[in-house]
Amino acid sequence: MIRPTLPRLDPIHVRQAVRGAIAAVAAYALAEAFGLPKGYWSVLTAVIVLQATLGATLGATIDRLLGTLIGAVFGVIGAVLSGPSALGTGAVLLLVMLATVYIAARRPNLRLGAVTAAIVMLSDPSHADPLGAAFQRVAEISLGTVVGVLASLLILPVRARDHLRETAAELLGQCAGLLALVAGRLGGAEGDATTINHRIRTLMRKADGQLDEARRERPGAIPEHLDPAPIIRTIRRLWYSEIILNRAAHTPLSPALQAALGATLDQAVTAAKKRMTALAAALEAQAAPGDGSALDLTVAALQNSVDALRGAGGEGLDGREFGQAFAIAFTFAQLRDNLADLAERLREQAGEAAPLTAD
Repeated sequence: MIRPTLPRLDPIHVRQAVRGAIAAVAAYALAEAFGLPKGYWSVLTAVIVLQATLGATLGATIDRLLGTLIGAVFGVIGAVLSGPSALGTGAVLLLVMLATVYIAARRPNLRLGAVTAAIVMLSDPSHADPLGAAFQRVAEISLGTVVGVLASLLILPVRARDHLRETAAELLGQCAGLLALVAGRLGGAEGDATTINHRIRTLMRKADGQLDEARRERPGAIPEHLDPAPIIRTIRRLWYSEIILNRAAHTPLSPALQAALGATLDQAVTAAKKRMTALAAALEAQAAPGDGSALDLTVAALQNSVDALRGAGGEGLDGREFGQAFAIAFTFAQLRDNLADLAERLREQAGEAAPLTAD
């Protein structure tokens, strides 16, 4: 008998649902208390503005308020110019929509301007009090915005930096997987890096957005030792190094190269994957990473194996094989340096008192 399985509740989604529900009720109660005629705009705004992190909420707040003000200005101008005539209203509405939709096309975050302009113009066909209608819409949306920001600050608050650390840790995990795939290709195994590269590219875009959110959460200049941007830049360089290695793996190692480099290459791959996993764990734990000397030793051994090819060890190798060997050595040196740089950034952010994570 097949038993139905209930969907697993994600704590992040549950937290967002709780915050959104409380913000909606609070916006409704305040709109009623202030006697706003269309309090549902406050409720809608509070729910729309409330994002997963404080930084995202602040970004949505600025966009919604600015869009509302632009729409209110165009709406008032349109209502004054159109008068009570339906034909006049239609003609002016066409011009107002051309202007506000064009602004939204240039700046999609201001798309609320066209909606607000249409509401101000059409909510009262007589256009008896366009300024009053505009003021009411701005007041309703401003109230919802304030409620959304307060909910983000006070109800189960989440910082973009926390999400950014999770994304960075996931990126390192994906990079470790890409390294394993490329190493397999060097050994002659079948493998296509397209899917995993697409996943890494998507996570990079996500991390860039979270960086913007983190900057909104901390107005002014972020102290250099707390700036999360160098972490993402270093992981991006790490990924680029693996892309170079993937190109070198276009052709598997020849039997001669496999015999010369196989053992030290396998050790370097294992140490690099282990180091990435340890740094990902340090990111999630907000702890200082452990020692990375094991990777240094294996990369040095790999470089010695490649240097030996310059002498008797390289007899019988052609130019392509020499190029592939030196590309591998160069790439692993880059991987080592990037991981060392990432570890240093994590130590700066964790502080000297933070516990060390074991590699």
